[in-house]
Amino acid sequence: MLHATNYVRNDEPLSDPTDNSLTRNRKVHRIGLLSPCLGNLGNAAILSSMIANILKRIPDAEITGITLSPDDTRRRHGIDAFPITSASRANYSFSNPNISEIRQQQPPNGLWRIKEGLKRITFLRWLVRAIRLVCMEIAHIVAASLLVRKLDRVIITGGGALDEFWGGPWGHPWTLFKFAVLSRVWRAPFLFVSVGKCSLERPLSRFFARNALSRAEYRSYRDHDSKLAVQAFFDSSGDPVCPDLAYSYSCPELPIRLNHVIPDERLVVGVSPISYCDPRVWPLKDEQRYSRYLHKLAEMVRWLIRQKHQVVLFATDSPDVDTIKDLLALISDGSVDASSVQVLPGPPEQTTEGLLQGICQADLVIASRLHGVILSQLISVPVLAISYDRKVDVHMSDVGQHDYCVDIDQMDASLLIERFGALQAVRERESAHLTRAVQLYREQVDAQYDRLLGTVQSGCGLEENQDRMIVPVQS
Repeated sequence: MLHATNYVRNDEPLSDPTDNSLTRNRKVHRIGLLSPCLGNLGNAAILSSMIANILKRIPDAEITGITLSPDDTRRRHGIDAFPITSASRANYSFSNPNISEIRQQQPPNGLWRIKEGLKRITFLRWLVRAIRLVCMEIAHIVAASLLVRKLDRVIITGGGALDEFWGGPWGHPWTLFKFAVLSRVWRAPFLFVSVGKCSLERPLSRFFARNALSRAEYRSYRDHDSKLAVQAFFDSSGDPVCPDLAYSYSCPELPIRLNHVIPDERLVVGVSPISYCDPRVWPLKDEQRYSRYLHKLAEMVRWLIRQKHQVVLFATDSPDVDTIKDLLALISDGSVDASSVQVLPGPPEQTTEGLLQGICQADLVIASRLHGVILSQLISVPVLAISYDRKVDVHMSDVGQHDYCVDIDQMDASLLIERFGALQAVRERESAHLTRAVQLYREQVDAQYDRLLGTVQSGCGLEENQDRMIVPVQS
């Protein structure tokens, strides 16, 4: 079996400390954190990590989250928040229950009937919607400008920031461009920190992303694959690579994970389904692919139950809650006793800490979403990854776990069982391997925080990090 020992592929320094071409000193007190955070525990872990590391270095910092769900951001992270976009767009949206409640309360009077009649005229409906969106976008730009002018720094907080899959060019690519321009106007340093490049193929998306990247005073990528992908439309050769910011998440004090070393090797197995191609929520809607994936996963779960393993189902993104329900419906066909299957609460009610508390007793995890994989590995639980995207393949390779990664469209139950057995046989060794990898990743991410925000000195307080300098990058 191939087993990578060089699990960290990060040969570029985060910065050159002898570089004399640093930007002028800037006091850092008010910071905006931009993230498409909306019920995704991976994004929530990244945002929590960034907030904690800012406050550790700049205790009096005023932090504003710029997200898809300001209410959730305020509740979950205890910071002020601002909407990342002007209006809900397909696959890049936020909910505004107050508006729907107001609409439901409006009586069907004469004016209402006229409006409903006009909506049936296709051209007028399109024209009114277009005018309305433009007006809302102008209003949002004005409000965002008033926010950015008060900030000392705007930070893109990692994750798959360079992506058009969810919302197209006018989703996150436009958001990045908009805030990059506003940051340049108000001279607030704009930073891309450990970002990933996902789907970004349309010319307009690349235009927005290229211009946003060119206006940044610092750029780093979470893996070499993202950096090379960006190189196709923007010169990223001088930019560093630094691991995903979720690796800096401060894990809660977790119960000691039990080693289930008993003769029949009955394990606790976490299973995290994904709403892959689910027509209800996925941008690429394919009922057959979703059903095929779900039936194969259900077959694997039935096998785990027959082997007397305990199964714990969990979700790291809100759409996957319904996928878990679909999976439960399939395994509750009477062929196995599914009554012992445990289901953890899902987002948005679930917290990152609560999730880690729930899965810390697992011996192995089967997951698809990148941060379902990373959060499990963060607490040294080996993962069999069912990869739906290249970013999962890249991560599993980087962390030395490529042998335990299968393609979501190519898998079947026999392959999952075979790979599960291979991982089960060496799970203690792989758990120790992950512990070392996570520690090294933490050190690299901490070094990046030190460079951008200031260094924490034990026993003697903080450095003069209010005047820390950031390293400019060449466009």
